[in-house]
Amino acid sequence: MSGFGAHFKGDVSEVTMGHETSLVIEHDQPRTWTAKTTDATRDHTTIEFRGTTTITNSSIFEQTKPILKVPLGMLIGQKLTFHAISTGNNPFSNFYNSTLKSRVYTIVDHTLENNTDGALATQLKIVPAFPTTTSLDSGTGDSILIHSLGLPTVQGDTNFAMASAASSSKEVSLTDQFIGLASFMTLPDTRVDLHSYHVVGLGRQVAVQQTGKVHHVGGALEMPMHSAKWLYYSLGRETVSKDNCGALPYTAAGTDAIIRSDIEPGQGYIDVTSSQSGSVRFGSGTDAAVGDYLLIKDTTLIPTTTYKTPNKDTNKYFPAESSGSGLASDAVHFEWAESSECRRISAIEFLADLGSGTLRYTYRLYVDGGWQFPHTTSDTIELRKYSDSSSSGSPHINSSRTVSNHVKRLLFSAETIPSFSMEHSVRTRDVGSFNATGESTVSPGSANDSKQLTRVFKGCKVVEWEMSSTVDAELKYRCIFNALSCYTDTGRLESSNAGDRYTAHRMFQNTADTKIGRKASGIAEGSEKPFMFYNGEISAFDQNLGFVSAFELRGKTGVELFHTIQSNPVAESVNASNLSLKQVPYGGTRNASIIREGREEFEMEIVLALEDANLFHELRSHVERGGTVGSTGGTIMLHFTKPIAASGTAPSLRVIIDDYFITELPIPMPDDKGLLFTTMKIKPQNVKVISVDTDYHC
Repeated sequence: MSGFGAHFKGDVSEVTMGHETSLVIEHDQPRTWTAKTTDATRDHTTIEFRGTTTITNSSIFEQTKPILKVPLGMLIGQKLTFHAISTGNNPFSNFYNSTLKSRVYTIVDHTLENNTDGALATQLKIVPAFPTTTSLDSGTGDSILIHSLGLPTVQGDTNFAMASAASSSKEVSLTDQFIGLASFMTLPDTRVDLHSYHVVGLGRQVAVQQTGKVHHVGGALEMPMHSAKWLYYSLGRETVSKDNCGALPYTAAGTDAIIRSDIEPGQGYIDVTSSQSGSVRFGSGTDAAVGDYLLIKDTTLIPTTTYKTPNKDTNKYFPAESSGSGLASDAVHFEWAESSECRRISAIEFLADLGSGTLRYTYRLYVDGGWQFPHTTSDTIELRKYSDSSSSGSPHINSSRTVSNHVKRLLFSAETIPSFSMEHSVRTRDVGSFNATGESTVSPGSANDSKQLTRVFKGCKVVEWEMSSTVDAELKYRCIFNALSCYTDTGRLESSNAGDRYTAHRMFQNTADTKIGRKASGIAEGSEKPFMFYNGEISAFDQNLGFVSAFELRGKTGVELFHTIQSNPVAESVNASNLSLKQVPYGGTRNASIIREGREEFEMEIVLALEDANLFHELRSHVERGGTVGSTGGTIMLHFTKPIAASGTAPSLRVIIDDYFITELPIPMPDDKGLLFTTMKIKPQNVKVISVDTDYHC
């Protein structure tokens, strides 16, 4: 009979999520690297990082070690390219990825070993191998880009410490986001193809079996909606109102940090110049720190439709409160938007002293989630912070449930949707990872061991989604998502000094355990109530549909997974029980290597009591409806707010559905002689969302 606490339990399981962000490592900023192809077969190249000069704790590397702050094995399967980031001697130029030469490498192993200098260092094995056995040291102008797909954002603070022994390690990624009020969830658990072969002359039974491709599909969740976060992952693009995105926590000065170099879409950092040699300074004395947010105020306009030429009508664009916009309100139709963005700072790297000028010190600020739009040095950056209250310009839910310093955002579709990572940890007891800080822990193998198992599903993308509600019920969101690969913490399998290498996030124990932490994780105190049907309205065909009893809005992203032929020359490390010690087995080559969007489609159903014959005439006349820029009406608009107890700004969600036909409108003949309810089916081309809440970034 099993003893108490012997089984894994759902009530002490945790699921969190996070953005995925590319990582640029520039030569000597702050570490260098050496490439070696020493194997006689030249089947892979090893990249070892070097340098032990003391740097700040906010770096992407550990303070006195050439150890990258990425959990051991997390980089297995990632794509890597070399680039020229500046003018220099560029020793790696023969291996640069360029327009005409697409040189993409795959990381098949990610280890901690002694480097050429005898220091413990991050080492990466990549394929294909360099066509030379000459050792190659990085130089000025060289950079490594580790691609964003499948890479949880690096957490550049003091919470990371890697060691050879799992029991001494404390490794973590920035997967600290609240997934939502999930009432149902299925993870994209691992499934392995097995090939069975019958052989002539060896009887009727299967003679040979061999494992094949690995799949991580079928993830699903359903939740009452308390914020617009999941619509960001469903649609793909987010821009914030530069005028309603928190408030300045300082008095602006002429010596505030500025953008040093232009930003490209997908870039996971921003280079800035500062007046201080030891910090990125805003105002007279406010310094940027890991965990703060950067707002890029960019008035460059971007289209919110891709299938037609968007109409600007001179000055009608989002947000309405922008000084140049001619929109009277959020209910007025638009097809262009300003491209301001806000991101959390995940790491800070000092780059150089330019030698002269007020803003002479350059820094690289890594961010949580890549920038989606191009920005230039002429754009303004401002610092944003969270606090326990509305002080320092922090967004805050008041006791009246109104929002102070609210954040307004626009979500819409584009050519891609963002990927995300999902962290899942199970345990038998309510205790934290072995090296967790601020919560009770027990040693692995002890009597009260939690037997924790931690996994991170990487490269996740939404395949299809649905938003719905019925009378007197909450607004619900449902989606299906697939993953590219799965990282597993194997520290407990190590033969000696076993332990949890990865420190699992536990939402209300070590992550959102403060008011500031709750805001940063997307579950600000007072924001957890879902949107309800009775605080919503639906308008279409230039009128409010007052007798709607239910609706469903569904979308498909066309996301597909593709396996490709890949090589893995690195031997698999196993323990005495022949279990793999690699966090991503077999160099990740059995996982899918591509997850890509395809055709996007929307459809909608509205259940309503018929009162207007014009809806049937709309159907039989084959009339396409849509919004007119600068005017209200035309679109289908779903507008939900949360109840407030005083005047002020209410958390809200406005869904705008544009360019649509009615495809079905059956008129029933009920045998109970009662009301005629019908299910109207609609096929739209475009969906946009405007939300107001406390989140700087979805």
